[in-house]
Amino acid sequence: MLTIYAREGGSLTSCIIEPNTPFPENPVWVDVYAPTQEEESLLQEQLKVDIPTGEEIWKNDVLSRLHSEDGVSYMYASIITKMDTPYPKTSPITFILAPNFLVTIRNINPTSFKNFSTRILRSPQTFLSGPDVLEGLMEDVITRVAHNSEVVVQELDSLSHKIFGSDPSSEFQKNPSLVMKDTLRSLGACADLNSQINESLHSISRLLSFFRETNGVNQTLKAKINILITDSKALTEQSAFLSDKVTFQLDATLGMINVEQNMIIKIFSVVAVFFLPPTLVSSIYGMNFHHMPELEWEIGYPVAIFLMLLCAVGPFIFFRKRGWL
Repeated sequence: MLTIYAREGGSLTSCIIEPNTPFPENPVWVDVYAPTQEEESLLQEQLKVDIPTGEEIWKNDVLSRLHSEDGVSYMYASIITKMDTPYPKTSPITFILAPNFLVTIRNINPTSFKNFSTRILRSPQTFLSGPDVLEGLMEDVITRVAHNSEVVVQELDSLSHKIFGSDPSSEFQKNPSLVMKDTLRSLGACADLNSQINESLHSISRLLSFFRETNGVNQTLKAKINILITDSKALTEQSAFLSDKVTFQLDATLGMINVEQNMIIKIFSVVAVFFLPPTLVSSIYGMNFHHMPELEWEIGYPVAIFLMLLCAVGPFIFFRKRGWL
C-alpha cells in the first residue's frame, strides 16, 4: 500500500495510490507498507530513485545498510511493533532520503508511524522537506521506545513488590510456589522486551549519526538530531540498567524457590528425626527372642510407650532451643 503525503499550497494532503490513481506532485513523504513488485516499479519510475527490496537490504553487509548514492541516502533501523501483545517483535524499516522527500518501506505497522501520520497533517509548515520529515518521524519513534522502556520499568517494579513484599497478606507470602512460575514467566517477557529495545536503540543511534552528516541537513536540524542522539544514548543506558535489574530479580526469584524447597526438605528431615528413635525402640521390642526380660514386666508396655514418647519429644525440645524450629 502506497500512502503519499504531498504539498498543496501551504498544506499537506494524504492519499492512497491505487492502480488508476495519478501520482501526486511535490511529495514530501512516501510511506510504503508491504509493497508489491508493481508498487516498487511505480516508485522507481515516478521518484527516479532505486527502491531496494527488504531481501536486498539484509543481504548487504551491516555497514552498507547506511550509504549514499547519487545524492540519495539509504538507511535502516529496527523498530518494535506489537508492543500491546504478548509477543512484541522488531522488524527492519528502510528509509530512503532525498533532498525533497522521504520514502519509508516497511512490513509492519508500528504505533509511531500512526502517530506521525496524524502529526504531519496537523503541522504542515514544520515538515517542508525530506530531512524534516525524517527528523520528526524519528522523534516519534524514540518517544515510543521511551514508552516501551517505561512499561518495562513499571513491570519490574511490580514484580519487585511481589518478590520482596514483606506484607504477610501478599500473594507471594501466602503461596510462593503458585506465584513463582508466573514471576519467572513475567521476568522472561521483560528480558525479551528489553533486549528488543536495546537492539532497536542501537540501530536508531547508527541511523541518526549517519543522518546528521548527510547533505541537506542544516544547523537547526543538526541541533534537533543531536537531541535525539542524546535521548537515544540515555535510553540505551537505561536499557542496560534494566537488564541488570532483570538479572538481579531472576536470581532473587530462584533464591526464593531454593529457600522454599529447603524448607520443605527441612520439614521432612525433622519429621524423620522425630520418628527415628521411637521406630528404633519398637523395632527392638519387636524382635522374636525368647530371653527378653522386659516382656515379662507388668509395666513393660507403658515403659516402652513412655520411652518412645520421650525419644520423640527430646529432639523437639532440643531443636526449639537451638532455633531450628
